[in-house]
Amino acid sequence: MQKLRPALVLLFFSLLLSAIGHTVFLRQWANGHFMVGINDGLSQMLPFKDLLFEQYTRGEFFYSFDFGLGAGTFSELSYYFSTSIVFLVSVMIVALLKFANIIQTTDVLFWANAAVFISIIRLATVLFITTRLFMYMNISKPAAFIGACLYGLSGMYFRHATYWEFFADAYLWLPLLLFGVEKIFREQKPGWFLVAIAVSMIDNFYFAYINFLLTALYILFRLFIPLSTNEQTKKKSIMSFLIAGLIGAGISAVSFVPAVYAYLNNHRPDFKQEILWKNELLDNILFSSSIIVLPAFFVLVLFCWFLYNHKTFRLFALLGIVAIIMHNSPMIGSAFNGFSAPQYRWEYFLSLVMGGAVAVAFDQLHKFTRWRFLLPAILTILSFVYYVRNDEYFEMDSEFSTLAIRALIMTLLLLALYVNFNKDIVKWLLMASVLVWTLLFANLYQTEKILDEGDISQVSEELITGVDYDDPEINTLIEFIHTKESDELYRIDWMEGVRNNTPIVQDFQGLSAYSSILNKNLLYFYLYDLEIDMGRESVSRYATLGNRANLYSMLQGKYVIRSRGDTNIPYGFNEIHSSEKYIVYENDYVLPFARSTSTVYEEQQLAKLSPLMREQAMLTGVVLDRSQDTASLPESNENILAFDQATIGATYHDDVLTVVERTGGLNLTVENLPLSGDDLFVSFHLETKAADQGFLLEVNDYQTTRKSNQSIYKTFVDDLTIRIPADESIEIRLPKGRYDITDIQVYSASYESLRKQAAQPDLSSNLSIDGSQVRLDYANKDNDDFLKLSIPYERGWQAHVNGKKVQVAKADFAFMAIPLEAGDNDISLAYRPPFFKSAAAVSLVSTLFGFALVFRKRKTRKPTDFT
Repeated sequence: MQKLRPALVLLFFSLLLSAIGHTVFLRQWANGHFMVGINDGLSQMLPFKDLLFEQYTRGEFFYSFDFGLGAGTFSELSYYFSTSIVFLVSVMIVALLKFANIIQTTDVLFWANAAVFISIIRLATVLFITTRLFMYMNISKPAAFIGACLYGLSGMYFRHATYWEFFADAYLWLPLLLFGVEKIFREQKPGWFLVAIAVSMIDNFYFAYINFLLTALYILFRLFIPLSTNEQTKKKSIMSFLIAGLIGAGISAVSFVPAVYAYLNNHRPDFKQEILWKNELLDNILFSSSIIVLPAFFVLVLFCWFLYNHKTFRLFALLGIVAIIMHNSPMIGSAFNGFSAPQYRWEYFLSLVMGGAVAVAFDQLHKFTRWRFLLPAILTILSFVYYVRNDEYFEMDSEFSTLAIRALIMTLLLLALYVNFNKDIVKWLLMASVLVWTLLFANLYQTEKILDEGDISQVSEELITGVDYDDPEINTLIEFIHTKESDELYRIDWMEGVRNNTPIVQDFQGLSAYSSILNKNLLYFYLYDLEIDMGRESVSRYATLGNRANLYSMLQGKYVIRSRGDTNIPYGFNEIHSSEKYIVYENDYVLPFARSTSTVYEEQQLAKLSPLMREQAMLTGVVLDRSQDTASLPESNENILAFDQATIGATYHDDVLTVVERTGGLNLTVENLPLSGDDLFVSFHLETKAADQGFLLEVNDYQTTRKSNQSIYKTFVDDLTIRIPADESIEIRLPKGRYDITDIQVYSASYESLRKQAAQPDLSSNLSIDGSQVRLDYANKDNDDFLKLSIPYERGWQAHVNGKKVQVAKADFAFMAIPLEAGDNDISLAYRPPFFKSAAAVSLVSTLFGFALVFRKRKTRKPTDFT
């Protein structure tokens, strides 16, 4: 108990400082506002937590048909929460509280309420771990605690915890990794490093990558800056890191391998903009940066040359200087983001080494003299002047500037007093001033950078339960549909604004998803194979089916909800219900979840045909991605129409459209419009010549937005196919500017094949879908070769037909098909993440090796002497 008491005291103060650091958000929570980002926070963090909690508490860990068109959540949501240790602990605690009836509901509103409290506990753990790391490195407890506060209470922690909550978990594992590094260097004990590697790779593969780069940088410096006696040789240390690292990686395999597979099976267009080695604009890291702001005391001690004689200070200070240089390089930001678009997500490392340098400096304060103080003080003042003069956006009267200048004056004054009078009380006041600055900065950052600039002050219970997020009127319509339906699987096309994960929030199976990792087969299906316009260009998401009736019918798109007055209703949908603002339409031609065929096409066979012909092939047969006996090309359902072309408020020469009025473009007058009244499809290639300007494209009543060429979310997929109701006049409208617009074609499309397919009987029965398990019986009366299923193709699905394992084929560009037997077929499918069994075996064997390595090290350990 005597040994436990100091740890409990440290834990108490960690919780206290963490709570004080969250004062702004606690006040917001008391007023019904939440520590959740208005964009990704509401669109991703809350829905994914809600989805995964419901999955995990009912025993489903791997797959969900509620996420987009269906996805392996264990793999594809590994970037977010599916393997996040903080989230998993939260799930266990919340599940117990729910079981005890202390908590009644766990919807997105619950997770919004819980966010600030989860953050407080996480940050307290960060402070505790980091303090223990610094104490292990022979830094006094008070100084170590203040250094830990500089790390944990940094602006980036609150930025991460608010906008992308799982980002903040990386704050936990970095000091744990460095502690493991020190244990190997000082005591030749690999256990902590092994555990830290395993935990990091299980928790989040993306931040494991970032933390491993940072840890490698730390090890590189550490190899040349020994901090204790009896440290083993560089060669032996490197071998220890490699062996422990490999075993730790092996332990994580069951989580890490499926996560990396999902990352590799994702599709994100290449980042095409130039990446500079040095920022063109100054990021004011002494006053107002949104990434990292350095306290005056840290800036001062960097100029104290005598402190570099202390090896621990030298290590942290040199790493701090290198990190400051790295911070100013977009190329480094790109390297930490997998050599994609530059992202500044790794700078918590600068906060950590800054905290370490400040902590050592407090312990070495007695070495200051007047001369040792004067020159660093002058250089510090000049540094602040430099940032004032070179920041074109600097505002002297801003609260950040006021706080930084006051902290500078207070730091110099108290240090001058300490140098002159050498009183411990002054030292304690100086340490207290750094701690107070840290807390004041944290709360000011939350107020100005997050609540105000980030619009987080708008995230409230009223928003989350209101018309802009979880509209009660829409919920009533969805409840009507649920009550009406008896099918095992049907999909509703509805999305609130640009929130693609609305189906998760409003508890229905939809046609949209938003995630940094998605099944690339689906993304290719949308972007390239079928050219489905989503109403908004952006990476990492898909939505709706472009009002294309065939696709709705094939993918169980049975209902659409549209605002009153919206004329963009797909063919075959008829009004069945309405409310004050919205109308529900039902598809008269929805096709079965499982359909059989012997008509086989090959993807390569259709490569040069239009998206509408590929759509027709999907409707009348099955499209496979491998060579075999194939049918002749499908009968065309498209009719290429001639048209006359005229400009409106624009000129058009050599495929360049110059819009000179506020809006303008092209009018296409169709010749010989079919009398059937079927849909028209307009296809063209469109690029803006503006360097940095997004724009709205309108084709008759249909609207879609296109990203700026400089946007990191631009797809650079510029071949568009737009469906509109049949009309003699097609009006293509764009805002003022210059555009390349080429390959314009107009088609009319017949739905005769759709009507014929919809008239066929549904030969499947006893369909049962339970997460990663699907069962059905199929009466193969025509002895067809393949059964097509509306399940997105993913490696990891296994199928059995009449008890025999069969191969699952990629079909219709993004979905699944399995071979059939003649007559009745008893079909079962099960999903497990790719390589799950083999990865689990590697994890088990690696865990045994890990125990053996740690146990052997303990038995052979020799006493060490530390300086």
